[in-house]
Amino acid sequence: MQRVAAVLIGIIDDNIVLTKRSANLRSFTGHVCLPGGGFEPEYDCIASDAATREFNEELIFAGEVEQICCMLPEYSIVSSQVVYPVVARLDGTISAFNLDEVDKLIYLPITKLKQGLFSMNPQYPNIKHNKCFEHEGEFVWGLTAHILYKFMDILIEIEK
Repeated sequence: MQRVAAVLIGIIDDNIVLTKRSANLRSFTGHVCLPGGGFEPEYDCIASDAATREFNEELIFAGEVEQICCMLPEYSIVSSQVVYPVVARLDGTISAFNLDEVDKLIYLPITKLKQGLFSMNPQYPNIKHNKCFEHEGEFVWGLTAHILYKFMDILIEIEK
């Protein structure tokens, strides 16, 4: 059976919420990513529930999470999971984060999602998730950059 996960493309005040994973975690330590994690059938009815639950486990958020849509899933070669990106409007405030899971909170202005932001990762030019970019001194790459690249395509279509 394939493992399922979901990540939240949470938009607050025209910024996308990213996190830098804590060194305390067993995988992807120090990576910049979208909040999210694995589907847990005892807590989650559908994959998008996992994105919201994990977001609330990672960040101290007071407010409403309004799920807007779920993008087509991506397959993570590294974690062997099908990952569902969930777009959500966040109406509230992030006051802190769970230090066991998050090392740093990063806000990416949605206006930065333009073609010029992304480049090809020179270390992995021949894989599907080969996009990367830098923001606030952090390197964003792999599945996270790929999902944001796909999300940028959606934003461009909406603006047309």
